[in-house]
Amino acid sequence: MQKKLASSFILAAALVSTIVAPSYADDDTFKNIVQFPVKVLGSGASTVIGVPLGAVKDGTKGARMSTKWVAGKLGNEDGQYQQWFGAVLGGPFGVAGGAAYGCFDGGWHGMKTGYEKPFTKDSFTFKED
Repeated sequence: MQKKLASSFILAAALVSTIVAPSYADDDTFKNIVQFPVKVLGSGASTVIGVPLGAVKDGTKGARMSTKWVAGKLGNEDGQYQQWFGAVLGGPFGVAGGAAYGCFDGGWHGMKTGYEKPFTKDSFTFKED
């Protein structure tokens, strides 16, 4: 049962990963064939780095947003005491939700940018929104 599930997961991952690969319609086929392994390795490395970066980045963003939301529901979004209670009550939920979203966001950014520009600074970092 586990072998069947594992093979199905590997097949699904291979099919989903082909979405990232663009089709090249130029005449330089040899160049594309030679660069393909480098692009795949760059995409993998960027994904491995991008997942924790995305979790931290979006986790802190989620904590700030949930703190402001709870403080607003308590009456004053900019009040000092409301901010403290918002951080205690809403902050952990924002961190968890933001980190979960950030894992997906960072992985997708790593796959896409790592394939387009392998092993560059852009593929390992996020630009500010």
